[in-house]
Amino acid sequence: MKVKKAKDFGFCFGVERAVNEILKILDSGKVVVTDGDIVHNSRVMNFLIEKGLVINKNFDDIEGEVFAIRAHGVALEKFRKIKEKFRNIADLTCPIVKSLFEEAKECEDMGYTVVVFGKDGHAEMEALKGHVKKPVIIREPIKLDDTRPVCVLSQTTSSWIEYKEFIAKLIFMNFSIKEFKILNTVCPVTVEREYETEKLSKECDLIVVVGGKHSANTGKLYRIAEKNASVIWVEDPNELRRYSIDNLGCVGIVSGTSTPKEDVEKVYEILSRRD
Repeated sequence: MKVKKAKDFGFCFGVERAVNEILKILDSGKVVVTDGDIVHNSRVMNFLIEKGLVINKNFDDIEGEVFAIRAHGVALEKFRKIKEKFRNIADLTCPIVKSLFEEAKECEDMGYTVVVFGKDGHAEMEALKGHVKKPVIIREPIKLDDTRPVCVLSQTTSSWIEYKEFIAKLIFMNFSIKEFKILNTVCPVTVEREYETEKLSKECDLIVVVGGKHSANTGKLYRIAEKNASVIWVEDPNELRRYSIDNLGCVGIVSGTSTPKEDVEKVYEILSRRD
């Protein structure tokens, strides 16, 4: 059985920066607290918690030396409250996410209706709501007020393929609107992984997607792969032992941007031992 890894795997820049910064502060002996997942990967979060990271989703009850703002960002009003409550802040917001917030705010200030292709309730989208007054966050196109120009953006972890399809349908449904401003706010690293996943899924009988089960960017790789091949999604490499993966010509391995390199290497090792 031939086993192929995607060329690009492991943490993206934003996740690696966030995890390394948390570890650096914890190693200095300070108490680091936050109000949710730093990254959407249970194995990574369990590791950080074991190292001393404290998570309390009730912000009013949080106490500690350093507050860590997650990679998904935070609303401006909440940021002000964090500054009032904590002397030390580790702002781990991904630079690409910050850029999305800034561009959305600029468009709204210019009079555009801000439409975001994203999942309402996702941490990044909840933070966005604190930067833009009335964003329209949707996964499926809707009929809009045709008296205002429209600016279309995307959650940074969305599928580029699905975003393009969304744009086309939105414009078709709102053909009377004279101006659409389309911005590409999808993370380029995730786009590259989409292309690699599509390529491998056409070359292999089975694709193993490695990453958090509640990770948006990992989930989109699963959806892409299942169009062309059988797919298994594992968060822990040991989950592979539950599946019968024999007598296959080729198995491909892809991973989300919040998946450690070690997990991908472990999956590769397990699969390579099989006939």
